Amino acid sequence: MKVALLASRRMVVGFNLGGIHAGYTCENEEEALASLERCRKDRDIGIILVSSTVASMIQDRIQEMKRSPDMIPVISVIPDDDEPGLPC
Repeated sequence: MKVALLASRRMVVGFNLGGIHAGYTCENEEEALASLERCRKDRDIGIILVSSTVASMIQDRIQEMKRSPDMIPVISVIPDDDEPGLPC
């Protein structure tokens, strides 16, 4: 299973350096929806990470996919690179 990321260019570059399989830069709702659909159709992608900024653009579609009976792909919303992290 592959992991994909939908996020800002800066996050995509960072995750690419970390070895993520597919990174999609999403600067608006149209790009975000197209990237999410591309990931959904790719049977090799099992996990889709979505930055909170991108998720806010396509929240309805993400919720729709999460309610689907399909178990894969798993969608997880993660903090943006400029959001404070949780302490360890």
